[in-house]
Amino acid sequence: MGTDWISAGSNVITTAIWLIYLQLFYFSYRRANRPFSIIHQAQGSGLKACCLFVNMSKEPIHVQSVVAKVKTASGLSTGFVTDYARHSPEDKSVANNLREGPIQPGGYLVLGSFEDILQSAVGTDQSPPQTQKDALEHAKRLQICIAATHGPSQHLIGARRSFDISRNGEAGHLQAQSIYTEQLTSKRKRREVRQWVQERLQPRYDSENQDRDSEQRV
Repeated sequence: MGTDWISAGSNVITTAIWLIYLQLFYFSYRRANRPFSIIHQAQGSGLKACCLFVNMSKEPIHVQSVVAKVKTASGLSTGFVTDYARHSPEDKSVANNLREGPIQPGGYLVLGSFEDILQSAVGTDQSPPQTQKDALEHAKRLQICIAATHGPSQHLIGARRSFDISRNGEAGHLQAQSIYTEQLTSKRKRREVRQWVQERLQPRYDSENQDRDSEQRV
């Protein structure tokens, strides 16, 4: 009888150990394959500095929409960034890169200078030059929001980072609000990311279920 109890106890302990190992393996796998991207301020702290979007994930990322939100004394302005260049780690010359297509792991997008991104948010080519200049001079905060598709997933993910803008004469200075880029991967935050893409593309279907179930027509 005692031997049976010892055998049963050993089986329970062995099963528990295997369950712990499986759980650790699962969490390690999820962590390793979780999408991770960085919005990076490169080449100085002025508005002429380049803004990079870097793919630090193990899977390719395809950017769907880049949104710039600028806070000024008069309110919030929002615009879409469309002029950027894609670069991969294997690129020998950056001059011949396409502006569309996936970003490979370790690759990045040059979104332009922060000044260019501000221009995208505060006005269009049809806006009066003085209106654009006034908006740029009174910009207090810039938030860059990126919507993307990660690897084989059918869900959109996002990344977001905010920068405070200060002025010293005519020169602008950028100060990141956090050293981290916010990763928008939860279900609640993905809804917000989806809205960015809908506003940019204005698709026929605006529901996620409709998009998945609808027939693809030529």
